Amino acid sequence: MKQVCLLLCLLVLLTCAYAQEARVPRRVTLKVSVMDSIQRVDFGYLAALADSGIVMVKAPIVFDHTLASSNANTINYQNISQVTIKRKGSVGRGILIGALGGMLVGGIAGYISYKPVDCKDAIFCFDFGPGADAAAGASVGLLGGGIIGGIIGALAKKTFIIGGKKNKFDEMKVNVLDMAYRNAK
Repeated sequence: MKQVCLLLCLLVLLTCAYAQEARVPRRVTLKVSVMDSIQRVDFGYLAALADSGIVMVKAPIVFDHTLASSNANTINYQNISQVTIKRKGSVGRGILIGALGGMLVGGIAGYISYKPVDCKDAIFCFDFGPGADAAAGASVGLLGGGIIGGIIGALAKKTFIIGGKKNKFDEMKVNVLDMAYRNAK
């Protein structure tokens, strides 16, 4: 009876722990460009978001919300006109995803488009089969998908117009925290 009671208690504890939606950091590095109220632009990396502004550093750093309490390199939201945020490595990630997708689609299209060769009245007849057509389609798809993915990755960024207003800054803060954290499920 004790084992059954212990098993039920462990099951309830595990269920409660699993049911909580804790936010888990993604370990992302975010590039940021900040335009202040006098139209001066600063480039750097987003370290954290404080209640009153953003914490920005010049060296690449993983976004960590626990750094929000540091006053060093904090830009007050009242001085911010515009913020542009881009994920570091988005071009490479776009090339990789585009190349793999293009290779898959190109390989399938090459395999489907195979037609057997008519070898009548020919001295030499080469028929490499559907595998060669699939490989050719995959290589063309790899190149095309990689180029398209790189372009999309280079253009992927979010721009927030703050204008020194607290409500606009809070909207940006919610969006950035959604980018930097994910729900644990």
